[in-house]
Amino acid sequence: MTSDTVEVPGARLHVERAGDGPALLLISGGGGDAGMYADVVPLLARTLTVITYDRRGNSRSPFTHPDASITPATQADDAVAILDHHGLERAYVFGNSGGGTIALEMVARHPDRLLGAVVHEVPLVQLLPADSAERREIEHIGRLGRDGHLMRAYAAFGAMTLPDPPRMFLSPAGQAVIAVGTHLMLAASSLARKVTRREPDVMNRQLHNAELMLRRELPAFCFDYRPDLAALAATTAPWRLATGRDSVGKPYHTPAHVLSQRLGIPCQEFPGGHVPFMQHPEEFTKTLATILEDFAA
Repeated sequence: MTSDTVEVPGARLHVERAGDGPALLLISGGGGDAGMYADVVPLLARTLTVITYDRRGNSRSPFTHPDASITPATQADDAVAILDHHGLERAYVFGNSGGGTIALEMVARHPDRLLGAVVHEVPLVQLLPADSAERREIEHIGRLGRDGHLMRAYAAFGAMTLPDPPRMFLSPAGQAVIAVGTHLMLAASSLARKVTRREPDVMNRQLHNAELMLRRELPAFCFDYRPDLAALAATTAPWRLATGRDSVGKPYHTPAHVLSQRLGIPCQEFPGGHVPFMQHPEEFTKTLATILEDFAA
């Protein structure tokens, strides 16, 4: 695997590349980074050129301007810039959660750069009624983040992404305990890094992304953004939506099926829940490979 840096307006992106063959760009969701796909990159790289990256402002991709845009449209342009950097005219794209929103923008705005796109568990709760349980859950997490309870909000977010979360993750008291423990762990990790000079591990990197995710990305992706349904209906790129078999009732499951029905686009079932590439890497790889083969047929 090789790593590189790609300069884009307002940010410097950390990009990783592995394998050989048709290109596949993997886009992580809120709070995540390239490390989310670590278990599946070696499997996919047997037949594909696999590109992963830390999205702007996350982990190893710092903003170069404090007010840099984080909209899905801007981040779709980032994805195109990564393809340009590697001399790739077209690529397959898989986007998970907020990364799915970015992939959706590529389908609408950059169809000529796509061999095909899989939009997995995109959290478009703005397509749902204002009083829907899924939308209220996202709003609750957003309020916790805005009110300064970042790690409580992060615990609630974590509970939302698990098919069967531990009871502690579900109660305000339990979330408060998790928040205190997380703050202590981050402080201890920071001290240890000063002594050892080691880079932070994946978990530490992603915990440091919580503020950007909860205070900026969540409202921008889940409430401010409006998918261009006309452009999606008219796109020339092959694409499909996808959800996990264990994600029924989650805020990122229902919107995908609503969009599927509105546009007549298939919705593929993946194994597991919100992060099948971490929970079921072998099954995930086989399912994705089958979809990409269908795109190529």
